[in-house]
Parts: sequence; C-alpha cells; structure tokens
Amino acid sequence: MSKRISSILLSLLCMTVFAAPAFSQTAVTEPETDMTTYYIILFAVVFMLMNAIFIPLLKDSPMYGDGAVALVEKKSALRGLYDKLSGLKPISQEKELLMDEDYDGIAELDNNVPPWFNILFYSTIVFAVIYLLNYHVLKIGRLPFQEYADEVYAADMKREELIRTGAFINENTVTLLTEKAALDNGKQVFMANCVPCHGNNAEGTVGPNLTDQYWIHGGGIKNVFKTIKYGVPAKGMIAWQTLFNPKSMQEVASYVISLQGTNPPNGKPPEGDKFTETAIDSAKTGSDSVKTTSGEQVKQTGAKDTTASKTGASDTVKKGK
Repeated sequence: MSKRISSILLSLLCMTVFAAPAFSQTAVTEPETDMTTYYIILFAVVFMLMNAIFIPLLKDSPMYGDGAVALVEKKSALRGLYDKLSGLKPISQEKELLMDEDYDGIAELDNNVPPWFNILFYSTIVFAVIYLLNYHVLKIGRLPFQEYADEVYAADMKREELIRTGAFINENTVTLLTEKAALDNGKQVFMANCVPCHGNNAEGTVGPNLTDQYWIHGGGIKNVFKTIKYGVPAKGMIAWQTLFNPKSMQEVASYVISLQGTNPPNGKPPEGDKFTETAIDSAKTGSDSVKTTSGEQVKQTGAKDTTASKTGASDTVKKGK
C-alpha cells in the first residue's frame, strides 16, 4: 500500500514540476510564440519516462529459491500492453536470450531496447511532425524571421507615432514653425489656456507682454518652448508639459514668436532684458531684417532724390524767372 502511495506521489510531483511552465504562459502579457502545446508534450514524455524508469523500482521484487511460493501473476490489460510495447521477457526465459558470444565467462543477453529510450525516440518524431505541421504546413506558428519582421513593423509604427506627437522635440531640438496650419493650432492653444495671464493679443495682463523684444526668461523659440514646457511655478505659471505633447508646445511657442512687433493696444510696459537672437536661431528673421532695412534705405533714398528733384525744379523756375 505504501509503495502504491509513493508511486502516486511521484507521479503528482512530475506533473507539478513540468506543468508549471505551461501554466505560467498565461501570465505573459506581450505577444509571443505560444509554447503551451510543447510544454504539454514535454510533460507527457517526462511523465511516461518517470513511470517507466522509477515506478518499477518501487514494486516488490519476486522471490526465488526453494522457499518461494509459486504465484500465478494476474496480468491486467494495461500490463499486457506494456509487455508487448517493451518486448521484455521474464527471468524464467532468460536462457532464450543468451547470446553465443562469451567473453571471459561473461554472457550477454539479447534484450530489446529499454522502453524509456523508445519513448524518448518516438516522442522526438512526434514533436518533429507537430513542428512541421505547425510552422511549415498549417503555418499557425510564426517562424523567427516572421517574428522579427513583425517586431520591426511594430517599431516603425511606434516611431511614426512618436514623430507625429513630437516626442523627439525638446528645448534643444525645437525649431520655429512658420506654416499657417501650425500657427493656427498654436493660436487655438494660446486662446484656450494663455489668455487669462497674457491677454487676447498677448499684450500682457497678469503675465508679461509677449509682443515686445524684452523677455524675462529669454526669447527665441528654444527659450519660449522651455518656459512653456517647465513653467514658472514661482510666478504662478504651471508646467504645460503635463497637459500638452511637445508638438503642441512647439506650435504655441511658434505662435507667440509670430506676435513679435504687433504692438497691440493697452500693452504692458517691457519687462526683463532685450533679447537678440543669434545668427543660427534667427537666420530667416535676419534675412527679413536685411530686406526690411534695404527697403527703408530705398525709400529714404527715393525721398532724398525727390527732394533734390523738387529743389532743382524750383531753382530752374527761379532761374527762368
């Protein structure tokens, strides 16, 4: 009875040890190859091996000798099937298994291959057939190259989403936007969130005037973006990075820069220091300034020429008189 209980406990132990990985697959959240089927096959193979190797060791050994009581063993159907599959013969038929070769008095029995080896060998064949059907015929499972291609595609999609939302934009890489659509988006964000402190036209109310050349925390797209992103908690301006993605902050910063020189009515006096952009940050603005300056020079020259013409004409009239 105790031997039978030991057999049952050993079988349960085998089931617990080798079934654990199969059950743990359900806890995986990321999509990956389902190995549950293969763990079940491995469990079945190991279970049969454990029974074939260790369970017979727990059985009572047969008694031999003069005092042995001849017992007729009653074979069950399962036992008979096991004997046929294993091909083993009882000890009473050992003489039939003796081979003719004799080495130093050592005889060799012509036994069949051990059952556990046959089970292991045939299980590899079954595994190979299942693998072939799963990956190459039915194509239920994904080959390593297919998994790699899927992961690359997912990474590309994620990268495009990050680019679309401006995840790669920060105070060091931000650039000035001039497209009308981007400025309109920035204006919408400004009108919805910045008007109470800076006014409808950025003329300044509680906060400073954003349309002049004087800045408390630095002008230019990089400084304005940084101020919007991190805020100024000491003066009541929150960090907008918790509410807007970098793309939206870039748009509203570009819109604020576009208001430079608009001089709205009731504008607050300048605060802070006058900011002059570097050549790199204001390449486009610098070219515009050159054009404007040239235009003013042309106008001034034209005015002088016109004055000179008028003077010359008056002189001519006087001389004519």
